[in-house]
Amino acid sequence: MNVSKEKKAIVAGMVGCLLYVIGDFLFSATGKSQSTESIGLMVKVAYLDMATWRMVLSIICGVLGTALYYIGFHQMWKLLKRHLSQPKQRKWVKMFQAAYLTGTVCWGYVHAMFMNVALIFKFAFVQYDDMRAAAEIANKVFYCNAAPLLASYILCDVLLSIVMLVLIWKRMLPLKSTGQRILASLCNPIAFAGIVGNLFTLLPWPLNQIDHGTESTGHLLVLALGLVLLREMTKSGELKEVEVRR
Repeated sequence: MNVSKEKKAIVAGMVGCLLYVIGDFLFSATGKSQSTESIGLMVKVAYLDMATWRMVLSIICGVLGTALYYIGFHQMWKLLKRHLSQPKQRKWVKMFQAAYLTGTVCWGYVHAMFMNVALIFKFAFVQYDDMRAAAEIANKVFYCNAAPLLASYILCDVLLSIVMLVLIWKRMLPLKSTGQRILASLCNPIAFAGIVGNLFTLLPWPLNQIDHGTESTGHLLVLALGLVLLREMTKSGELKEVEVRR
């Protein structure tokens, strides 16, 4: 096994998650004087002031990020599959696989859908000069996409977070102390966005804008644990043993 190649694959996935973070900022970040009002579930008044190029670039970041996301998470899954060989551990490896495959299939679509809802609102307002009517049209488009969005969130964010917490606290990941396990518990999209992200919302502008990228950062931190796993498997000779058996 080429460990350098394994590391490059995981880092590529982290770059993909970083593109997600950039896309989130392009989509959600607002200026100090911009309105934070929402109309319905998904439409923000601030979209009317946002440059169209931000939304287009955000879609591109989502699509490119998804390709790199797959490379990184697929590599981490292969490491987990080799590291966790006991029958009781295998189900968690399979759930990890289900989560990242869902992300690979859905995150590019979900990101583009958010952007398209914003674009529909923006262009409908330009056409009809009626903010409420434009928002109603955009929200209806979002509601049509709500079911796959919810399924993606449950499978990729919630399931992935649960799997990572189990791997950490059942000591299936090579973390050496309780302190490391506590810190590692933040390395998932639900915990990082729910705890760190909400803390950022309490800060003044522009620091409060950091909250917009914390869910994607949680995915990036999952791959950071993948690097830890790779390092420890290399130190222990576990990867070499797999190579010899081949």
